[in-house]
Amino acid sequence: MIHYYTNRELSHLLGINLARWKRWSRSFLPPDPLGGMQSGYARQYTFKDLFTVFLGGYLVGHLKLSVLESQTVLSDLSGWLKKNGFMKLNVDGVQEFPQGEGGSRYLIFFCPISQSNGRQATGYRYLIRKTVDTRIATPASGHRTMEAIEETVLCAGPSDATAIYNDPFVRLINLSAIHNHLVKKLITVQDVQE
Repeated sequence: MIHYYTNRELSHLLGINLARWKRWSRSFLPPDPLGGMQSGYARQYTFKDLFTVFLGGYLVGHLKLSVLESQTVLSDLSGWLKKNGFMKLNVDGVQEFPQGEGGSRYLIFFCPISQSNGRQATGYRYLIRKTVDTRIATPASGHRTMEAIEETVLCAGPSDATAIYNDPFVRLINLSAIHNHLVKKLITVQDVQE
């Protein structure tokens, strides 16, 4: 069963000002198909919609991107997010990407594409880093952590991962933490309702 959420419910649940949530919603989602301001219908959000708005709000509120820049990032990443299961909950209503020892963790590094004359272009280059395995090794000299990672580069420019890491304008999205935070908030409400 698909659960729908309203603006007021999500604002209260996530601790975000209602006017701010509605502004983000208008910025990152297409117009509501059921009507407008005077239709009498409250907008209803699927998990995909609310994750899109929440991530867009994170880009604006925490990473200080403009709405236009945030829309570009969301558009660029939407196919990858959908393909990798971030845009839906499973049938139990819970899908959490495990973190910590042995769990996968997703980080997205992104930076603007620079033109050859040094001017900034309108697009971004992305490096998606998935931590596949984390092990603690204890050699005689001290403790060490070993990580096995997979990297995916999404971009319109050079696909060199080190260029993204070394770019002075690189930004980071801890996608697993954002997703898990949102899912935990939704689980809390579903537990209370049952």
